[in-house]
Amino acid sequence: MNLNSGPKMSSSETSFSKPISYHQIGWLAFAFALIFSAPGFIQAFLVNGDFCYALDDSFIMMAISRNFAFHHVWGLTAHEFSSTASSPLFTVLLAGINLLIGDHIWIPLAVNVLGLAGLFLWLSARAKTWNMNRWQTWFLLMGAFYFMPVPVLLFGSMEHILHTWIALYCLQQVIEKPASLSFIKLILMGAILAGIRYEGLFEGGLLILWLWKNKEYQKGFFLGTGMLIPVCWLGFYSMAQGWFFLPNSLILKGYTMNIQETKDFYGYLLSWISKAANHPHAIVAMLVLYFLWSSPDSKRNENKTWLGIVLGISIVHFVLARYNHVYRYEAYLMALAWVAFWKTTCQTNVTVSFDSLRQILFASPVQSILYLALIISPLYRSVDSYVVGTRAMVNIYDQQVQMARFVKSYYNNETVGAIDIGAVAYYSDAKVLDLWGLADLDIAWLKLKNIYSAEGVARVCKQKNMTMAIGYGKHLDSPEWHRVERWVMPHNVVCSRDTIDFYAFTPKTREELRQNLILFHPRLPVTVRVLSYPNNSDLP
Repeated sequence: MNLNSGPKMSSSETSFSKPISYHQIGWLAFAFALIFSAPGFIQAFLVNGDFCYALDDSFIMMAISRNFAFHHVWGLTAHEFSSTASSPLFTVLLAGINLLIGDHIWIPLAVNVLGLAGLFLWLSARAKTWNMNRWQTWFLLMGAFYFMPVPVLLFGSMEHILHTWIALYCLQQVIEKPASLSFIKLILMGAILAGIRYEGLFEGGLLILWLWKNKEYQKGFFLGTGMLIPVCWLGFYSMAQGWFFLPNSLILKGYTMNIQETKDFYGYLLSWISKAANHPHAIVAMLVLYFLWSSPDSKRNENKTWLGIVLGISIVHFVLARYNHVYRYEAYLMALAWVAFWKTTCQTNVTVSFDSLRQILFASPVQSILYLALIISPLYRSVDSYVVGTRAMVNIYDQQVQMARFVKSYYNNETVGAIDIGAVAYYSDAKVLDLWGLADLDIAWLKLKNIYSAEGVARVCKQKNMTMAIGYGKHLDSPEWHRVERWVMPHNVVCSRDTIDFYAFTPKTREELRQNLILFHPRLPVTVRVLSYPNNSDLP
């Protein structure tokens, strides 16, 4: 009984008078994902006594969407424009929900839960059209849960689940239904693909090339036109405000971390080697995709196209973009690779039995090694992400949220400097000067000109009449600054440092800062350790 003849019931399925539907499999997988992820949230809530996300970036997105909704300012604070978000669509979506029901911290989580339900239900429906039987459909959904992995994406609740769904949808529509795509649908697809994350440009570019290869020039043009809409809308508006065309987050993370730090081509090549060594799951996924794409057994043109385009997206992302220690930037890549792999495997002479799957896995030594590596290599990543994600919610609460509450209590209407700006911007009304440069153009220029130093940062802060600063690193150790206190957070897994320092700039503001910190100490979590510095000579 071959899969190519259509979806059929196995002997185990016929034992039920009414077998479970594909729609119900999607709901079961969704319920499993929520049940599996819930203990992480509960554990973090019990430790913190409050709800918190696992990333400071989540608060950045919420702050921008709230300011856009209620103050009509696309910026980290309501005081001025800043080009910080690299997901215009998700920001606008959150802003629209804010307008409808108000600002609530749980909104990004709710959007991600609904997005996960949509992703699983859509995949289960596609599995039926791909002639997968029910246990293969369950494996498809569990593979997506495992390879992304879903819990850590829910813990952060940014745009990555929606990005994965949109990336899969656009890929499936263009490859499998090119004749039915109208120019309006192509424009909309391009807009949401590039708008949900700028990495969507990688996929969109390859889909355009594939359409043009098949002489579908108009369709490729309309898809590209749609992709330009969100990028150019935000880009030209940013330039009109005196900012860069691309968001600072992309420019600083791409240029300063990939080009300036590597110095030359050999340094850049070394960075690729380091990236591959630290993220073997991504490399294994690409090797499996290449093996299947080049295999003579994969004769169906549709599957070869899936494999080839996903492989191309993975290579372009590897060369030009980042992976991340909390496994979110490459989540869509792992999901795309898994779907392409499983779809091809299930449609290449696989009968409805586990014995047949075993035969496929062990057909040859190379095939066995690659397939098993695909399954095993992300194991540490998936397990570690759950542990890291749960602890990260505690870390963000202990450090960033406490910083924000302190600023809200004593400096709510003043200009304050900070590194890790999301929670401070979301919980307070202060004018936040981003000392890392994500939300400040002057600091960003210091980094791009390779003159990011304590003197340069101090000069910018003085020009902007900053009252106090919270941060870490040598770039804040200016002789003009007075470190007053340090907070030390235990068991850090997500924050850049386990310590943050509080700085003042004059003897008057120094004493005022010291008194405010003393008043705030009883509100700190008991795990946060406080170190005081009576005078500047005590700096370590």
